[in-house]
Amino acid sequence: MTGTLEQRPFGRTGETVSVIGLGGAALHKHSYQHGLATVKHALDLGISYFDTSPLYGIGGPDGRWISQGESQRIVGEGLEGTSKPHLLATKIGAWQASNHSVEDCLAEVRDNLRILRRDRVDVLLGHDMEQRRFWKPEANTGELLEIDEPLDYENAPVMQALREEKAQGLCRYIGLSSNQSAPLAHVLNRAKLDMCLPGNEYSLMDRRSPRVMLPVIREQGIAYVIGGIFSVPGRGVVNGALFSDERLIKLAETTGISIAALTVRFLIANKELSTILVGASTPEELEESVVAAQAGPLPPDIQQTLEEL
Repeated sequence: MTGTLEQRPFGRTGETVSVIGLGGAALHKHSYQHGLATVKHALDLGISYFDTSPLYGIGGPDGRWISQGESQRIVGEGLEGTSKPHLLATKIGAWQASNHSVEDCLAEVRDNLRILRRDRVDVLLGHDMEQRRFWKPEANTGELLEIDEPLDYENAPVMQALREEKAQGLCRYIGLSSNQSAPLAHVLNRAKLDMCLPGNEYSLMDRRSPRVMLPVIREQGIAYVIGGIFSVPGRGVVNGALFSDERLIKLAETTGISIAALTVRFLIANKELSTILVGASTPEELEESVVAAQAGPLPPDIQQTLEEL
């Protein structure tokens, strides 16, 4: 494999990251060793952004249960001792507990660091901020944030914890992740952060994320990271669902470009994206996306065809 990965600014931080990042949600899919090999291969491929979470690791091959935090264990071991420059991001998911006080969040971060084999991370995010309990601890599990509800976003426990961890030097940058871009944009207009990670709403078949996120990104200069790029609108990430769309199959056959490569090359045309997370579970899956990115954006006619889908 030849060529290098494009490097892009990570918002206003002064950092640069590879246009392809490794998302850790599927690292445990086949086995611990497959995941470990994927992380190490990512470094060899020039990937410099790694995203994980304590909530990644539940549900393994054939639906069998794997312990919570498995992704962090894999990423921590895979990156341990490397001298290659990179940013490591993990998350706070304490809103899922019965109580998510500032102390709960701080305790979770320290547990994350222990599992990751580090004394700090580069990026710390609040996980799934579209959950109402993220902002209002007494809310019921599963309730989603209503953006017209008056809430004190800046002083929510998770936000206080993020700021405290940054002040203590346990992370360098802070942000929020969400599976819904609209509430994420709403909160970013009310809370000062360094980056954001909307998932599952920017793909070949979905443009919800850039429509609502780009005005915020441009105004605030924060890093724009996306995940779930093989998701299907209204269905989330469904195994193979994106790859069963007849229009995409026909385009792939006509152009000789796989749907995975079409996805990556379509998305990298948006220069306002800092990095695109690929949730690979094997080195081969990751390498396919890297090779696609090295090929550069699609020819204008193919790009326009995809824009019009």
